[in-house]
Amino acid sequence: MLVEYSAPRGFRSEVDMFVAQAVLQFLCLKNKSGASVVFSTYTEKHPSIEKGPPFVQPLLNFIWFLLLAVDGGKLTVFTVLCEQYQPSLKRDPMYNEYLDRIGQVFFGVPPKQSPSYGGLLGNLLNSLMGSGEEEDGAEEALEDSSPIELD
Repeated sequence: MLVEYSAPRGFRSEVDMFVAQAVLQFLCLKNKSGASVVFSTYTEKHPSIEKGPPFVQPLLNFIWFLLLAVDGGKLTVFTVLCEQYQPSLKRDPMYNEYLDRIGQVFFGVPPKQSPSYGGLLGNLLNSLMGSGEEEDGAEEALEDSSPIELD
C-alpha cells in the first residue's frame, strides 16, 4: 500500500521519506519486526529505488543502519548514526522526535525533561490544565462550606 501511495502522490525526491516515516513510527511502537518488513518490502517493490543496500538515498541508508543498530542495542552506534545523518534527518522535523523515543525504547536514553509545553498551543493547554485545577479546588471549597446537608 505504501508503494502504491507514494509512487503517484509523492515527489521522486521524497521516495525515501515515505518509508522512513513508517519505519520510525513502527520502532516507536516497539515493533522491530514490522519496521524491518516494511523497510525491506518497500525498498524491494518501489520502482524508483535502486536495489541496495547501500542505497542512493542517504535516508534509506540511515534507516537500514538504524534497524541494524536497534538489533545491536549499542547506544554509541545509535548516537553516531544520528549525528552522521543529521542533514538527511533535518528534512522532516518529526524525525528527531521519533529518534528521541527510539533512543528511550531501545537504547535506554532517559526522556528529555521539559518543564512545560511550548508555543501557543502549549500555553493554551497549560492555562486550561491550570484553570481546571483551580476549579476543582473551588468546587471542593463550595462543598465544604455548604450549609445544606443532603442525606
